[in-house]
Amino acid sequence: MDEEYRWDDDSYEALAVNKVAWQDVVYVLRYAHPKIRQHIGSILRIIGRGRDAQLLAVTLIEESDDQYLVVTARHLTGDEITDAEVLLNRGAS
Repeated sequence: MDEEYRWDDDSYEALAVNKVAWQDVVYVLRYAHPKIRQHIGSILRIIGRGRDAQLLAVTLIEESDDQYLVVTARHLTGDEITDAEVLLNRGAS
């Protein structure tokens, strides 16, 4: 996939609030495999492992074809981890 990702000040602020390093978000977006992609309307949610192997959920808004604004990211917790592990072990994209 040849997607472009854009960041703004709100992106970095949201990551800071959730204690997520931007480098981990880039890793999930570019290098994590397998990962879970949920595309609903103009919202794209990608779940994958960051550089430290923790599961991250990254939320983006599609601004135009294959161009996305990073809105926020957060670490998965509790049952979310279990559910994501099941999907990732099945080989999500």
